[in-house]
Amino acid sequence: MGISNSKTIACEQIQCDPHISLNTLPRHNLSLNEERIEPFNLIWLDEHSQDNSLDSLRTQTLFREMNNNNCLFFDRSDQFLFEIEKLTMEHRKLLVVMSGSFAKEVLSKIHNNISTIVIFCRNYNKYTSLMDKHLNVVEICTEHEKLKSCIQNELLSLKFNLFTNQKFKTIRPLNSSNDIENSGAYFSYILFIELLKQMPQTKQAKNIMLKKCEDYHRRNKAQMKSIELFRNTYTSNKAIDWYTRDSFVYRLVNSAFRTEDVTLWYIFRYYVVDLCIQLENVHKEQNIQNPLTLYRGQAQMPTYELEYLKSNIGCLVSINGFFSSSIDIDIAKNFIAGAVDTDDYKVVIFQITVDGIRLQNTVFVDINRYLNEPTDEQEVLFNIGSVFKIESVKYDSDLGLSIIKMKASDDGTYEIKKRIQLKKRDFRKDNINLMFGRLLIDMNEYSKAESYFQMMLQVLPKSHIDLALVYDHIGDLNMRITNWKEAFTNFNLAYEIKKKILPLNHLIIAITLNNIGNYYKAIGNYVQALEYYTQALQCKNDRFNMARTQLNIGAIYAINNDYENAFSLCIEARDILQQIHPCPYDEIIHCQGIIGDIHLTQQEYNIAADYYLTAFEMSKKFLLTSNRLRVNCIKSLAKLYNKRNAKQLAIDFCRNKLSFYEKYLPENHIIIGHLSMILGEFYEEIDDRKINSLQRALRIFEKNVHLEYATTANCLIMIAEYYQKQNVYERALKYYIRAIEIRKKIYPKDHSILLETQSLIDLVTSQT
Repeated sequence: MGISNSKTIACEQIQCDPHISLNTLPRHNLSLNEERIEPFNLIWLDEHSQDNSLDSLRTQTLFREMNNNNCLFFDRSDQFLFEIEKLTMEHRKLLVVMSGSFAKEVLSKIHNNISTIVIFCRNYNKYTSLMDKHLNVVEICTEHEKLKSCIQNELLSLKFNLFTNQKFKTIRPLNSSNDIENSGAYFSYILFIELLKQMPQTKQAKNIMLKKCEDYHRRNKAQMKSIELFRNTYTSNKAIDWYTRDSFVYRLVNSAFRTEDVTLWYIFRYYVVDLCIQLENVHKEQNIQNPLTLYRGQAQMPTYELEYLKSNIGCLVSINGFFSSSIDIDIAKNFIAGAVDTDDYKVVIFQITVDGIRLQNTVFVDINRYLNEPTDEQEVLFNIGSVFKIESVKYDSDLGLSIIKMKASDDGTYEIKKRIQLKKRDFRKDNINLMFGRLLIDMNEYSKAESYFQMMLQVLPKSHIDLALVYDHIGDLNMRITNWKEAFTNFNLAYEIKKKILPLNHLIIAITLNNIGNYYKAIGNYVQALEYYTQALQCKNDRFNMARTQLNIGAIYAINNDYENAFSLCIEARDILQQIHPCPYDEIIHCQGIIGDIHLTQQEYNIAADYYLTAFEMSKKFLLTSNRLRVNCIKSLAKLYNKRNAKQLAIDFCRNKLSFYEKYLPENHIIIGHLSMILGEFYEEIDDRKINSLQRALRIFEKNVHLEYATTANCLIMIAEYYQKQNVYERALKYYIRAIEIRKKIYPKDHSILLETQSLIDLVTSQT
């Protein structure tokens, strides 16, 4: 088994009989190029596409997120037309978004070279005539949400690239056999599959999946026949059969899992759930006890993945998605026939040992035994979430490839399984559809969560109680990305709906009151925040919400220097949280941090260090690597070291953590921006590393500007202050103006922080 590099006949050339056996067309004939889905180039032509304004940055970020950075931005028509001509000669697939004014200028010059054009403008009616005149103009959009929906419909979720710019797509590192550093991520993805299993297998879910497949394969007659065959003949007890044949199912499901895009998993849930369940059932029936040695060939393993495996012998990895292997090494070799190492990709063979008698949580199926007949591939198929221990990675000069020896393992999965079982209790009592969006938030998939909840707003009846809960979740999202003004709007929408249909002391009204309190705390209005928190406590609360509200009140007391009451409330809240199952680790970590802050403010540094370190160790064990709470823990410890006159220790600590994140996260991940900004705070004014760190942070924030409004503004202010101290006033003014533009988006009018920022602008203006 493996990822082949051999050349085959194009799919359209294969005559596909609709009554063909499910076991024909073996998958070892697939080439790597057939498995890889070619991305579109998403192009934006607009007079302001190169600007640093908030709207332009938001549009750029939207495009990059939607199309894996396969984006081009032009603000001149001549450059655009030159590039279009070159790309069309290369037979590249193009989707162009252009302003109305440019549309009038260039549409007649490009004719039908581009199949899909969207006009993005302020005045819809002004350009409707262009849709009638040019058939390739498919839509006119006037706002970002509609633009996003329009592009998604055309791109057809084309995040199916086998190898993207993000790291560890084929393999997810789990760090060590004793303490899975990255178990939070593993837990979230397995929990997501469990959540999908709780959703009903409806005809609508089937049609959604097949519609996406039809859209993608609309020009491939053979695959369209296969999709129709699936529609008419598929049953849940044939999920394995469909996966083990050469079909659209195998290709698209595999590609979806390699992207780690859970929204794609959701689209394929109808089939994925059936396959998971059938694999589990057949695994129990087969009850394979004898040891197995299995092989898998991979023609193009990213070099960075191979290097990771080499440097982590004895550590654990999980494979993204379903994992095919073969009993016969010659079959694995066939998959890599003709492949050679390059700088970016390496040829490998996995040699996997499986000791069934020792494994309790690893699910695998012998396909020959399942089909009760021999197959060419002699396949053994592992279920999602299988974990393997890396035993060795050695280069075989005779074969001209690397051999990766690993064994199937249950190490580290027992605690995960226990947590899954506890979490599944929530599935029985909570709204499954809302839990899906909630899980996306917990996984830091904010853009996907926002899209999901916006979709829920469209499908729910206007009087449905879940509508208020959706607004609560959108408001929570807004708070996490520090877009406080939008958060306040959504919390108020939730509150107005709830007041009309629920008693004023109802639990879910308390949730919204607490949320509104969070808004006022975020903008520094602590009197109003305390008022809403107090109202929330007077409602009927469960233990979790009571503890969370007490914690928020404790934080207000600490800000107001009432340390005794703050400490008492936080300890009481922590004790309540520790009694809740499943344990709300994120809230406990947050609580530990607040208590640490209380002691830090009182210069009780040793006690503060104990709380901060406890929070940090918990965050490493229970949270995703990219969770913002982990960064808050790092900030708190660095701040503590600095307060103790150990600035160099603070710098070294931050640099060490930055190196860790640079190893495991994409280079433009928001966490790397945060850590760079912290370093920028600590470096001296005369140290070039200060401005370099701040500029690096800003570049990252600007790529994620809609995720970090307040932080981006704060970074701009720090850079402006740096240049102001260097007497480079014009440059300082530029950054101050950009900062106030963002702050106006998120703070209420006449807020003190807007007045302060304007004062800085006035001062620098007078100095220029």
